[in-house]
Amino acid sequence: MNRRWVALVLVFFIGAGCRSRTIWPGVEKVMSAVDAERSYDAVVELASPSYAGRRTGTPGESQAAVWIASQFKDMGLREPPAFKEYLSTYKTPLYVVNSFTGIKASGTRGESFLGDRGMAMPYAGSGSVEADAVLAGFGVQMTGYDEYAGLDVVGKVVVLLRYSAPTRSVPESQTYLAAKVGSAAAHGAAGVLVLDMPSAPNPFDMHGQFVSALPDAPVSALVSLTGARSLFWAAGLSFDDLAAQAWAGQVVSRDLNLKVSLGITASWTPDAPAFNVAGVLPGTDDTRPIMVCAHFDHLGTDRSGVMYPGADDDASGIAVMLEMARSIVSLGAIPPVSIWFVAFSGEEEGLLGSTAFVKAAPELAQSLSAVLDLDMMRSTSGLGVAVDQSEQTIMAAVSGAIQDGASLAIIPWTGGSDHETFSRLGIPNCMFAGHGREASWYHSATDTAEDLPAAALGTAARDVLRVLWGLIGSP
Repeated sequence: MNRRWVALVLVFFIGAGCRSRTIWPGVEKVMSAVDAERSYDAVVELASPSYAGRRTGTPGESQAAVWIASQFKDMGLREPPAFKEYLSTYKTPLYVVNSFTGIKASGTRGESFLGDRGMAMPYAGSGSVEADAVLAGFGVQMTGYDEYAGLDVVGKVVVLLRYSAPTRSVPESQTYLAAKVGSAAAHGAAGVLVLDMPSAPNPFDMHGQFVSALPDAPVSALVSLTGARSLFWAAGLSFDDLAAQAWAGQVVSRDLNLKVSLGITASWTPDAPAFNVAGVLPGTDDTRPIMVCAHFDHLGTDRSGVMYPGADDDASGIAVMLEMARSIVSLGAIPPVSIWFVAFSGEEEGLLGSTAFVKAAPELAQSLSAVLDLDMMRSTSGLGVAVDQSEQTIMAAVSGAIQDGASLAIIPWTGGSDHETFSRLGIPNCMFAGHGREASWYHSATDTAEDLPAAALGTAARDVLRVLWGLIGSP
């Protein structure tokens, strides 16, 4: 009897061990576990008023982080080392605009008051300025192409165009709003106006607030297309003509013979608490993990009480990531490599969360074999995959997924989301996105869950899973 009992116990443990190492299944099995409605419910949750737009450093952001952590825990992901309840805290600057006087311009043709009609999101600084205005194009400085060359901007209001000329290979780091403000400040500007472009209009909040990572920045503002035209009218110039010349690659920098005044009162908290959230599915090989990530922060609520839900940007990415993780865990199998699922905050403020993550865990970051970043999943025709052609492993995985029926299209690599943080470290990466800044709901109060098809989230989850399976390979 005793020998038989021992034998049975051994059989049980051997069998249990075999079950814990279930053969890693084909991608069709995990794809069949994807629930589009469950993913949509996650978008509804994160885009709800409960989280007040999830602006980094605010209670809404921390509450959203706790909710995401609860999802990781419920589905059975492992809590990473040095994380507490799946959360990692870092400090972030929090800049809040309390009042804005509006923009007044006086020039050769007359006087123009832009007010909130032409003003979109005070961006940096606190105080008031009244000074001559100087146009410095896009504010780009490169070898053989310096839009500040020959300009005296000290003590003046520097007027800049958004983005950069598509005919020039300008590092995206120079196109960020914070970079434009910072460069103007380094040249001695007393104020900065960044103007929307006719060729790529991007209407922003007309009342609100935004963050600046520049504690001593000059008083600065983002101006709508209507406001830009009014500003240049006062200077006796055609904004559309100059903008078209700049878009074509011409240098349009000049004195504007225009006096501009504006004022902003704002509060500044340099070390507000912010959170990243992470869960891990351990694999048989933990030396070359893969990361699937998305950012959960958005623009918050403006000073007039308008909330920016951020359903697409990027509650949709979080929802797809959660659905992928839940579907994989449901397999009950150990993957060939460890898979990290990470929700970053601070993306809208300049990739602050992902930057804090790699600083806190440099060895982990350097060990990553690939990073798949999900940012804005709303699409009716499939996702674009921004990938560098030199990333042969990722290119092969994406191409294989497309051949197997995924609704994906390979597009040129571009920064602007958290995958860029890992690119700087030389880590293979790509970004999945349903569109770019051209979408009418981008950074708008109209980015709501009601307009986001649940089916698109299910398709996105299955398509990214195909790519992930191509990267994981066989045990």
